[in-house]
Amino acid sequence: MTNEIILMSHGLMAEEILNSAKMILGNQINYPVVSMAQNDGIEGTINKLNKILEETSDIRNIIILVDLMGGTPANVAMMKASMDKRIQVVTGMNLGMVLESYFKINEEKLAEHLIEIGKSSIKIPEIQMDGGEE
Repeated sequence: MTNEIILMSHGLMAEEILNSAKMILGNQINYPVVSMAQNDGIEGTINKLNKILEETSDIRNIIILVDLMGGTPANVAMMKASMDKRIQVVTGMNLGMVLESYFKINEEKLAEHLIEIGKSSIKIPEIQMDGGEE
């Protein structure tokens, strides 16, 4: 089962997460991106997403990773998902989720897996003190 991943965000966040993923994985990761500009509003964002979706007619599963629940990009993605059963929306996108999506692109329950990856990547790391002078 092949999944298509689309990244959506306010501003350039989605584009820059993709660029960061490319720093790590190289150019083999290349997802479509919808970057909502300040003056796009709902209509402009819908138009950007529609252009990408027009190219996915043969894809059975589409996961749209979005930056923020309740924002315009998420609302647009959810509106499209309500009209297209192939689409799942996952909010709270982070770099770990994008990287993992590349390695698990054929996983049947990819959206659920990415949610777990996103949750597990949020931590307060333990810092080892070097025991130097006080």
